[in-house]
Amino acid sequence: MAAGLSLLLLPLGLVINPELGLGPLVGLWLGGTLLGGWGPTFRVLLGGGVLCALLVAAVVFTPLTRTLAEGLIVNEAPQKADLIVVLGGGMHCGAGELEASSLARLEKGLELWRAGYAPRITLSDTVGEIFGDARCPSLGRVAAQRVQALYGDEGPEILFLPQMRTTRTEALAVAELVQARGWQRVLLVTTPAHSRRAAGAFRKLGLEVLSVNSSEPRFDRALAAPADRLQALTPLVREYLGLLVYRLRGWL
Repeated sequence: MAAGLSLLLLPLGLVINPELGLGPLVGLWLGGTLLGGWGPTFRVLLGGGVLCALLVAAVVFTPLTRTLAEGLIVNEAPQKADLIVVLGGGMHCGAGELEASSLARLEKGLELWRAGYAPRITLSDTVGEIFGDARCPSLGRVAAQRVQALYGDEGPEILFLPQMRTTRTEALAVAELVQARGWQRVLLVTTPAHSRRAAGAFRKLGLEVLSVNSSEPRFDRALAAPADRLQALTPLVREYLGLLVYRLRGWL
């Protein structure tokens, strides 16, 4: 019984971190099985299983996921600005390629540049460790190569934010850059579900920011089908956890 109930911990772990490998998943199952062998923790495990089942039912059969998604989005009309900030997304470290979220953000940033909203963009010169592989190439450098391939010398001015690890470090670097150059308005480009935390982190530092969303490649924002709602659950849960952490640290 305990072993069966502990299996319910696996989808919960994957919701929080879908990149968990086989080892951590097996450890999670074994830990749940051992805890389930003791009466008090068995009841906790049983209650957790019921809550997981209720959560899945709420995601699949109610508007919960759409409500959660809408609560994360800050999307504003672009205006003339001094700088377009393209926030970092993810990397496929083995192939050295930008993940879909990074591509979506870069595409939107270039769209704003082509429309004449600002003459320059920032890219995040990341460190490999944040993607779990010290050999991972810099997201910003790979993105810059893509811009160069598309536009050559006719492309936007690119400014690198060095040694970027988090949205917080990106906000700090942009604040320092804006102050040093005497700039004012910034167009902040990120994916919709990330926009509330990102805009809040930048505004906390006194920056004049307009949050301009890219497309959302991680899930279908219409959330019409149960599969779409389940797919959206992981990024939404992680963003709400991120908001909590940022508030507790005073970054929002």
